[in-house]
Amino acid sequence: MPAVKDFSKILAGMPRGSWVAISHDEERVVSYDAKLEEALRKAKETGETDPIVMRVPDSPSPLFL
Repeated sequence: MPAVKDFSKILAGMPRGSWVAISHDEERVVSYDAKLEEALRKAKETGETDPIVMRVPDSPSPLFL
């Protein structure tokens, strides 16, 4: 059974509806943007080559993966 990870704490304060790139160790947001392509580009600029990418929900709710 896969582990469940609660991302609500590291996504706190991120703009609703934005695309977020999370570090491969799942500990921090490395970039975000309204456009997916920009969030990925910015993540690569930080040296994160394989980020976890997700969209911040439009409404406040817990987010588990």
